[in-house]
Amino acid sequence: MSRVIFLFICTYTFLFSAIVEEFPFIGVTVTTQTIDLKKSSTIKETTTAIQYGKQTVDLRTTFSYEFSGSYSSFNLEIDKILLDELFGSPKYRPYAGMVVGTVNYDDNTLNDNSGYYYGAALGMILYATDNIDADISYHYYKVEGFEDIDNIKGATFSLHYFY
Repeated sequence: MSRVIFLFICTYTFLFSAIVEEFPFIGVTVTTQTIDLKKSSTIKETTTAIQYGKQTVDLRTTFSYEFSGSYSSFNLEIDKILLDELFGSPKYRPYAGMVVGTVNYDDNTLNDNSGYYYGAALGMILYATDNIDADISYHYYKVEGFEDIDNIKGATFSLHYFY
């Protein structure tokens, strides 16, 4: 039975993948984050990221590797483009997304240095040209498996090149 379900899913995905036009992209990101510690203190980090993703008319999937001196993170974000018909112009596109990822933060004052997170992102895509867009967003991640960090939140600015 599980083979039949797997075969159905593969066939369904194959049939509709030809219909949906995908736009692959690469990008760079700058993020300012606040890392909330469970000791009622916070750490501010500014990080850089490289991204790879694909976008359709309604959805966007992005893989990001984020890093700074002592902070690194790898995540997967799936965004749903919202209210396209309300704006009437494809130049401004709001979205909401879900994020899962891993985090590594090396600090001598913390008991451990790695964990994982999940959360949400809200943002706006602004198309500069046919091949370049800018993305401004806010994210909130709940951190698990990391004894000292409770959550991570912040603002992000990204530039993407569609090829």
